[in-house]
Amino acid sequence: MARRPRRSFARGPQPLADAVWGLVKSIVPDHLIRLVHVRAAWERLNMPWLRGRAYPLAVVKDEVIVVVEDSQYHHELMYSRDELLHKLQQLAPDARLGRLRFRLGVVPPAGPRPVALPAPPSGPPPMSAEPSDGTSRALADVVDPELRQAIAGARVLLGRA
Repeated sequence: MARRPRRSFARGPQPLADAVWGLVKSIVPDHLIRLVHVRAAWERLNMPWLRGRAYPLAVVKDEVIVVVEDSQYHHELMYSRDELLHKLQQLAPDARLGRLRFRLGVVPPAGPRPVALPAPPSGPPPMSAEPSDGTSRALADVVDPELRQAIAGARVLLGRA
């Protein structure tokens, strides 16, 4: 009887992200993946005046085609083309960008700005030195006297913090 060839696991476990990216790249065309990288970088540009006025439309070879809403912004972008390209290259190196081309057209409406979540409070919430009526009633309902004493002691310590 012939032996089955053994599978080699010499490389060890591989990251799941590599497998997922391999699957995505086998399904989604390269120019669309590059466009997603460019659009994500576009949102991270520190140029709020661009929002809703210009947007990356396509990536063709090494060129990004940016649609601009009117000729005034088109003119301004022409002057800052090199700076904008350099920032996009830094923010999206996987997109392999070489040039920017601007064209007049309809810019898709800007989506809602992500709302920053408030910072969580540091440490436990402040407690008053005296327990509330609800806490006192709940403490009175504890049948075991040792447990009731331990809970009351913990409540006193938390009130001091």
